[in-house]
Amino acid sequence: MIRIAAEWVVLAVVLFAILIAGCNSGGDDDDTGPPSGDDDTADDDTNFDDDQADDDIVDDDAGDDTADDDAVDDDTTDDDIADDDTGDDDTTDDDITDDDAIDDDTSDDDTADDDTTDDDTADDDTGDDDTFVGCVTGEFTAYFGNLHAHSSFSDGEGTPEEAYAYARDEGHLDIFALTDHLEQLYLPFPPGKWETIKETAASFYEPGVYVPLAGYEYGSGFELIPQPPFFMSTGHDNVFFVDYLFPIIQLDYHNFFTSLIECPTCYASFNHPGDDQSNWNDFEYNGAVDAKINLFELSGAGDPWPIYFDALDKGWHISPVWDEDNHSADWGTKDDHRAGMWLAELTIPEVNKAVHDRRTFSTLDKNATISLKTVGGCWMGSDIHGSLSASLIIEVRDPDSGDGFETIELYTRGQTLLGQNPCNGETICTWAVDVTLDQSGYVLARAIQTDGDILVSAPIWLYE
Repeated sequence: MIRIAAEWVVLAVVLFAILIAGCNSGGDDDDTGPPSGDDDTADDDTNFDDDQADDDIVDDDAGDDTADDDAVDDDTTDDDIADDDTGDDDTTDDDITDDDAIDDDTSDDDTADDDTTDDDTADDDTGDDDTFVGCVTGEFTAYFGNLHAHSSFSDGEGTPEEAYAYARDEGHLDIFALTDHLEQLYLPFPPGKWETIKETAASFYEPGVYVPLAGYEYGSGFELIPQPPFFMSTGHDNVFFVDYLFPIIQLDYHNFFTSLIECPTCYASFNHPGDDQSNWNDFEYNGAVDAKINLFELSGAGDPWPIYFDALDKGWHISPVWDEDNHSADWGTKDDHRAGMWLAELTIPEVNKAVHDRRTFSTLDKNATISLKTVGGCWMGSDIHGSLSASLIIEVRDPDSGDGFETIELYTRGQTLLGQNPCNGETICTWAVDVTLDQSGYVLARAIQTDGDILVSAPIWLYE
């Protein structure tokens, strides 16, 4: 398999990594390691700034907010705990009660403080755990992208320039992330791979039209197994909104987690879970990094759907996307599967904000959408404290005539189906439903189209 081949490349360059480390030590290029002192993380003002000017989104003033323009500040409302109006304005009498025991460890068991620096990376002022984003409100439009793709700079085809152009012009993507393998970006041929990718992404950026992202895929963690090939990947993760390369080899994925926590602007995704890997020790929960890994790919060789619930039940706050993971020159045309995002505007800071707020969805249809909100206006991805009951509105849409929906389903912990609503082939289907959980937990929606395509929303978390 291509990914296995990539891992052999990683092992083959271990000795080369030592040479690279020696070459990088003492140099003045801060793109191969974390920033220090007053140096802005986003030092080239191109990968994070939607006007490409000198007003760094990342503020180097110690103690201030990490993002001056609220790229990662999720105070979307004056009161983080919003009333979901579960009382007098209920739009349905379809009451659902969840009898499944919900482990509320994600609410009150702060296993670690993820404020690793003086400036809170994602401080939502809702309590002592930056994982929680509170009630996310606003007017948003759906955009479609692919957040996992490769070029010839690692084990794919085509140049970065070809990839960004093709994804925009042929794939008709609104958002496209090139995520070549971190370990191979260190290889010297062609020289300056990471700088080239960042510069190319910046050159394609057109606010309101096209958002190209420069990221990379970590995958150097391995554990030994008793049968050939005698090792297994501990898991792959994409890193976004980063301006420098993490260390070339991190054989323990916990070291990768540490690097991620130390990057104030970074967010990451769990990639192709269940696909020839150990799933990060079966999604061993890490409270310190929970606020940094916000995405979960529902794509892969296996069936990530039940694995998604396993990760959620362990405590991870993650929202679904579907990515192509291209290794051939078919970015956006490999299939119609998309990573959906609800954005206030099509800009890099707003994409960053949506990832932070977990305003994403997975769709197998290139232009179908799913949204999950409370009657009070709290979007999917929200953490609502103070009530285990909510009045929800789930809406699915497809602009293509005849490409309708069969049903909408509502799920909670343990992949437990709470209820379903028939859509009878309609291209717009809305379901208003009341839900009450026995203990702190989450609810998420899945829609099935008449042609079998599936859409999955991000969860809404409810806490006592």
